[in-house]
Amino acid sequence: MISHPVEGAIVALQQSARVTFDTYQLDRIDRALDELLRNPSDESTPTEYRVRSAMGHAYEVLERRKTIAPLVHLDAEHTEQGVNDRDYPLVEINEWLRSEPGISQEQRALLQALARGEDAASLAHCEGLPVARVRERISRARRAARESWKASVPAA
Repeated sequence: MISHPVEGAIVALQQSARVTFDTYQLDRIDRALDELLRNPSDESTPTEYRVRSAMGHAYEVLERRKTIAPLVHLDAEHTEQGVNDRDYPLVEINEWLRSEPGISQEQRALLQALARGEDAASLAHCEGLPVARVRERISRARRAARESWKASVPAA
């Protein structure tokens, strides 16, 4: 029988899979679902931590897989053996930001705009607010995200 935390984690991952078009993210979700189903009756960890843990372990497995069998393009003219995705940390941050319950919707939208490359001046112009007010909101949103991150990451 599947416990409620595992069921909640499975539902959350399936919902994430429905909205993504990234094959890497789909592979990661698939791997995380496999991990959750290995111990379906475990009730020791809340759903949100179980999702984060399964996705983290899936990331580790996929990274190990990359080192064992690097990506090789099938195009004979392409000489580069595999590609190092420098923007992957940004993908990780955006994924955490999208699913973190400790951040308000307003702060989430602001931080996502910053991640897309917006700055205080452009956001102030769009909102019709003084730049100083937007900078204050950015500061508060970043502080909330840092505190939420510290609270969600177990002490090493």
